[in-house]
Amino acid sequence: MEKQILEILKELQSGIKELQTDMKEVKTDLVEVKTDMVEVKSDIREIKGTVNRIETAQAEDVVGILKMTKKKTDFEVDYINNRLTEMDKRLFNVEKRIEN
Repeated sequence: MEKQILEILKELQSGIKELQTDMKEVKTDLVEVKTDMVEVKSDIREIKGTVNRIETAQAEDVVGILKMTKKKTDFEVDYINNRLTEMDKRLFNVEKRIEN
């Protein structure tokens, strides 16, 4: 009976040693996970900064495009106004000639 108790104790000790080994591995894995999380958080901060810069640049690009479009539109309006004014003058002159 004593022999059985000793065997059970040896098995128990062996199980405890395995458990301790497993716990050490878990601790090591947790340390690695923590380290990886720090790196992931840093990467996320960097990505957020990049996205913010891109959003700012996009807004500036849109404003630039709108300004260029306005300049082009203004130029076209001026051109059309000038042409209409010229045509009005010519029409007026033709009407005067017809009247005389």
